[in-house]
Amino acid sequence: MSGLDVPEKTKESSPADRSRAVVRPGGLGAELAAALRANAGSAASQVGMFVLFLGIGLAVGLLLSWSTGHSPTVVLADLLDGSFGNAMSISYTLSFAAPLLLVAAGTVICMQAGQFNIGQEGQVTLGAVGAGFVVFNISGPAIVVIPLAFAAAAVAGGLWAGLVALLKFTRGVNIVVSSLLFVFLAEQLMVWLISGSGPLHDDGEGVLGAGTASQSPTVPAGAELPTPHLFGLDVPSGFLIAAVAAIVVAWVLRSTLVGYRLRILGHSPVVAHTIGVSESRLGSLAVAASGAFAGAAGAVILLGQSYQLHPGTASSIGWNGLLIALAARTRIGVSAVLAIVFGAMIAGGGLLGSDNVPVDIVNVMTASIVVALLCPPVVLVALRRRRQRRAAQVSS
Repeated sequence: MSGLDVPEKTKESSPADRSRAVVRPGGLGAELAAALRANAGSAASQVGMFVLFLGIGLAVGLLLSWSTGHSPTVVLADLLDGSFGNAMSISYTLSFAAPLLLVAAGTVICMQAGQFNIGQEGQVTLGAVGAGFVVFNISGPAIVVIPLAFAAAAVAGGLWAGLVALLKFTRGVNIVVSSLLFVFLAEQLMVWLISGSGPLHDDGEGVLGAGTASQSPTVPAGAELPTPHLFGLDVPSGFLIAAVAAIVVAWVLRSTLVGYRLRILGHSPVVAHTIGVSESRLGSLAVAASGAFAGAAGAVILLGQSYQLHPGTASSIGWNGLLIALAARTRIGVSAVLAIVFGAMIAGGGLLGSDNVPVDIVNVMTASIVVALLCPPVVLVALRRRRQRRAAQVSS
């Protein structure tokens, strides 16, 4: 999504015209920020630059595997077989992609409003805790318990992110700093809840270390997310939820008044104020929404993957979802593709252990994909500025 796509009914209104005329702070930093939010060159140049950096990144990963005594062909074969080799592998890939896509979709909402919440890891953690309070204390049919668990997870994540927004808009606390610090608070809070006399501690019905380890009971079978058989595959319902949520977010941002106001706010708070948009109110809602989506991702993890709360339940899903949104430059469609790619890397990495290949090699390759998506606009902006300087020198 690039620039400000003004709905037809507002194209003749002055706010949209004023938004185009806003003078923003100059400099390379502002130009790079704009490039990461939109296109930074022709489609051919962007694709070519992406292929170049992706090739370099993959080559580095394969070179790393070769230098540590592992065959690059074996690494690639394991990644492909473990992620898309058969119906079960594809199901695992979609399962791992689901929480990533939810986090990324929420992050896109927040970034469209010009807010930079980086505390998704903690919001995923508390979302899982919120879902846990429901499934471990409420018995009933799945059609009742599972929606309640998701609602509790979204509320927990949204409130946790809402505290960050409250600190920013009432006390002026930097949202990047506060949201990052809140990650560690959330992790410690969950450890307390699942340890010792905590209300979510496993008193004897868990699978490992029952009664002594810091863990919750296991999720009742009736509260686990179902896996319907669709299109010849076992498609995790968590992925279906994430896909629907991403489609709704894309529609809201593109086609509704709320989405228009979010884009105006992210583009220029000054213009947003002139048309009656409250930065504190709408910005807070955007931050809370990103936390709610991250919290829902926590519910997907608990009810569809881990089935138990333990330290590290979030498993870097929050961090990776944030990276996906950044690499996708706040585009929902690209975020969905990247979530599947990240899920494939996680699923495929599970086979590397059988060949004694360090899983860290997968992390290098995954990082290369992020770099491949982030580098093109940066390089293209640098090249454009260099051409502009040369043209200025020639003309003078």
